[in-house]
Amino acid sequence: MDENTLFAIRNLFYAGNYTQVITEASSPRTRASANHPTLHQLDLFLFKSLIATKNYTRVAQEISSESRLGLQALKAQAVYLDAVQSSDSAGRDAAMSHLRELLQVHSEEDPEPEITALEVKVVVGQVLASEGLVEEALSVLLPHNNHLESAAVVVQIYLQMNRVDLAKKEVEACKSWAEDAMLAQLMEAWVGLRVGGGDRYQNAYYIYEEIATSSTQPTVKSLVGEAVCNIQMGQYPEAEGILQEALAREPSNTDAIVNQIVLSTLTSKPTEEINVLVQQLQSVAPNHSYLQDLDLKSSLFDRAAQRFAIA
Repeated sequence: MDENTLFAIRNLFYAGNYTQVITEASSPRTRASANHPTLHQLDLFLFKSLIATKNYTRVAQEISSESRLGLQALKAQAVYLDAVQSSDSAGRDAAMSHLRELLQVHSEEDPEPEITALEVKVVVGQVLASEGLVEEALSVLLPHNNHLESAAVVVQIYLQMNRVDLAKKEVEACKSWAEDAMLAQLMEAWVGLRVGGGDRYQNAYYIYEEIATSSTQPTVKSLVGEAVCNIQMGQYPEAEGILQEALAREPSNTDAIVNQIVLSTLTSKPTEEINVLVQQLQSVAPNHSYLQDLDLKSSLFDRAAQRFAIA
């Protein structure tokens, strides 16, 4: 298997075409022509795609204790996400502990220990960030030695912290060594959408549009990206059509549902219609950050309203 095939699989993953990644990375023909390091890369993208499609059980079953540490980290992430999905707090804590332990494990037989360490750190950083432990996540991920996936998680964390200035610096630094990489372009789009401004919104839209046209059909991930850009530019009818297409393909996609809620609110859709979307989100992701934020704001509103209630 040549480098172009691995490059294509990598871009399919970043574009959100997880089903095709699973097919290509599992293909006997693809694997038969790959050397050992390339097989490991195929496995990484295969299991990452299975996690992205919430096939946690298969990941847990197929990755063994004999697998390389990068794969074991993905297994722990799958166990963690499965526990979160099922509200299993004990399982969640155990998976978190296991991920932290993997940071300290080193195999003398590992032919690429530095690369393996980065693979583990990316996964641990993602999980810590999802738990809101952003400072610990950054301590794990930095410095990342020009590792693109690590840089992407760092940018996401900075945006989560509302440190857009640091996110911009990280993206600018990446441009010096990975300007043409799809993931680097996505990072630029994330920051552009947060910084704002007509040109930045338009540039982010072009990035998602280019990614969407890079395969036979746009993925739900790229469609949602285009929709967000349109919302930011005030192009609500265009965003509506794109989100409807995304939800028709994947009704349980949480990003599409959340952005449909936002768009419905901005366009003054009936409260009943918005409530249906909120209930849909609750059914597929009861612990989603949007719902937690909504509960918090509702509680704050109720508390404020009580101050003005007539005794």
